[in-house]
Amino acid sequence: MLHPSDTVYGLACDPFNLEALRRLLQIKGRPEGKGFLLLVHNLEVIKDISNTVSKVFYELSEELWPGPVTLLLEGRKELPPAILGKRGQVGVRFPEQPFLKLWVEQIPGPVVSTSANLSGEVLPKSVSQLKGLFGERVDLFLEGGEVDPGAKPSTVIDLTVDPPCIVREGQCLEEVKESLRRRG
Repeated sequence: MLHPSDTVYGLACDPFNLEALRRLLQIKGRPEGKGFLLLVHNLEVIKDISNTVSKVFYELSEELWPGPVTLLLEGRKELPPAILGKRGQVGVRFPEQPFLKLWVEQIPGPVVSTSANLSGEVLPKSVSQLKGLFGERVDLFLEGGEVDPGAKPSTVIDLTVDPPCIVREGQCLEEVKESLRRRG
């Protein structure tokens, strides 16, 4: 499925459907090993994603969610290898975009989401470019308005290290930096 998000358009699937994950990798032209982001609808789902959830995770999620901030955790070994990637981590985010938030709330578990672009390529600049790249290859295309040409992906914070560090700068960067500064 191709969908709007808090950041850029995304491609989504069920993280426990191995065929869907394989197809998502194929559609993006993405090699295995990078791992995927999981959208969650509440903090209860986190226990199914990671065995190692620190106090700072709960503090940052309370401060920065819902919104375009991804928190990296050590992933549970039971998760599909395509989700965990080579480093055994899983990114999680609680979306703010109204439709996406409602959709994720209706699903009993997490949802894989990744940017709607070909791996290593720039993000499409319009809905017509998205349709040209993915229109025939996705099962469902949810159009949520034109692409924001200045849109950035989510800011990603690695919580598997101490102190936590920013591994990708994106939306809400200054808010994230301030939150991490307050924690030392």
